[in-house]
Amino acid sequence: MRKLFFLAFLFASFQTFSQEQERATEIEISGFLDLYYGYDFSYVQGFKRHPFLYNHSRHNQFNVNLALLTGSFKSGRFRATLGLQQGTYAQDNLIGEPKAYRWINQANVGFALNSNRTLWLDAGVLPSHIGSESAVSRDNLTLSRSLTAENSPYFETGFRLGWDYNEKWYFALLVINGWQRIQGIEGKSDPSFGTQMTYKPDPNTTLNWSTFLGTNKNREAQQERYFSNLYGNFSLGNRWKMISGLHLGYQSEEGKESGAWWGFSAIAQYNWTTNFATALRIEHYNDPKKLIAETMGNYGLQRSGISLNLDRKIGQFGVFRLEGRYLSPNYNLEVVGVPIPDNESFFLLSSFSVWFN
Repeated sequence: MRKLFFLAFLFASFQTFSQEQERATEIEISGFLDLYYGYDFSYVQGFKRHPFLYNHSRHNQFNVNLALLTGSFKSGRFRATLGLQQGTYAQDNLIGEPKAYRWINQANVGFALNSNRTLWLDAGVLPSHIGSESAVSRDNLTLSRSLTAENSPYFETGFRLGWDYNEKWYFALLVINGWQRIQGIEGKSDPSFGTQMTYKPDPNTTLNWSTFLGTNKNREAQQERYFSNLYGNFSLGNRWKMISGLHLGYQSEEGKESGAWWGFSAIAQYNWTTNFATALRIEHYNDPKKLIAETMGNYGLQRSGISLNLDRKIGQFGVFRLEGRYLSPNYNLEVVGVPIPDNESFFLLSSFSVWFN
């Protein structure tokens, strides 16, 4: 009788342990598809609207900005994420990477260094710790990305030590390959570093400060890049959402003139109903020495902009978005009588995106 009782106890204990293990292990598969059409009413050479835009960048074409399939695994103190991608976002943002790497949106593993899983060490291709706008358009208040977001990293490769100090404070230290890179810099190079500090005083407010210190060239170039980003994310009641951010950067390089760049954006979204929303954005970007932003000539980028969004949700897994965006003439433009894409610009952008998770 005692043996039967002991065997029953072991069986019940095993079942309980198995159930706890099953609950502790999570596997998630998600997908996202963003189809778009954009038309620029200014003069455009070729099919790409502006060299300093990396999302929804094709002119007068139906195209895929991002097709993304992501799998994540969590079990105890271990986690891993793999995201595979295609679309014009991948073509434009990873143009300097080997073709095989352009499929990678995320590829990282992490391990919790303490038992309560508040201190994590993650390694691999990670989402950027800079800025409030991601590559997935449905997560952003506007369809297109601000100029500051387009000209700062969307991803990074290396190690991240992240610490959830409590429900309000989060800190991270990163050692990475460089400024939006998967493949390391050729030749002798030093690592780059990043920091992040996030404060959430209440569920409706997020304040973030991120920095970058490093380079995007080999050691012989003697390039040093310093960058700081501040942003605030606010929910005002059930209808209003606001995000404002400021980017500041400075770069020096051997044999080249040192310089600074900066930019800001402010976005306000109003939800008329659970399925219909509008958003207004104002922005400015100033990179007079072409340290970060790409242009068609040797001049830098100095532009202001305003945009208006209309969003219509379709069920639980779809959204149609329409945006009108105006960018002022480039203040550094010194071309006389020649219409080029860096001039005054107004364009319409439409998108239909679906997802599952």
